[in-house]
Amino acid sequence: MLFAQFVDLASIILRLAIGSAFMIHGYPKLKQNEQGKGWMKSMGLPTALIPFAGVVEFFGGLGLILGILTPVIAFLAALWMLSTTWFSVTKIKKKYQGGLEVDITLLLASLALTFLGGGTFSIDHLIGL
Repeated sequence: MLFAQFVDLASIILRLAIGSAFMIHGYPKLKQNEQGKGWMKSMGLPTALIPFAGVVEFFGGLGLILGILTPVIAFLAALWMLSTTWFSVTKIKKKYQGGLEVDITLLLASLALTFLGGGTFSIDHLIGL
């Protein structure tokens, strides 16, 4: 296989890219945001999903960056992105260009990381997982 020796490098690059994207999108949701609550109500969704999404995205992203239980967190991140993609298509009526491309890219990258694992440069490797 071409470049097979770079799997660990690919894993850390994906972990940093996906983890930082989740943390950046999750952090604002951890704060009290009245505008976000109003938007969630207008979509017919419970406002309690905002802090839940913030915790999932921020701490899941941190776990990916550090490489803690990487395949599990990456798979859960893929499921999370599948649900946000479904929400974006059914409720918001987003199209691929101008809306869904970020969701689908994070979904596919999370799935790739699920199969790659944390690699050598991860806490998983340090503790023998």
